[in-house]
Amino acid sequence: METIPITEAKTRIAELADRVAREHDHFTITRNGRADVMLISVAEYESMQETLDVLSDSETLADLRQSREDFAAGDTFKLDEVRADLERRRGGTS
Repeated sequence: METIPITEAKTRIAELADRVAREHDHFTITRNGRADVMLISVAEYESMQETLDVLSDSETLADLRQSREDFAAGDTFKLDEVRADLERRRGGTS
């Protein structure tokens, strides 16, 4: 992550935007010597928002914890079992 003053960011905005989009770089932009804003990609921002949504939903967190416990205990399904179940749900045969 690179920190740059806002005056420099203004002159390099196209380059910075390209780097953020292509290389997932982050930039902290300062104003009067103090960190003021971050430049990140839309995809990364949306991913962080989704993570926050999951972390703020106690039911989803409980499901995730249960899944991890099930996996650790070996309580899983074989791929052919999952496929057969999906086929049954779709109305196919298996």
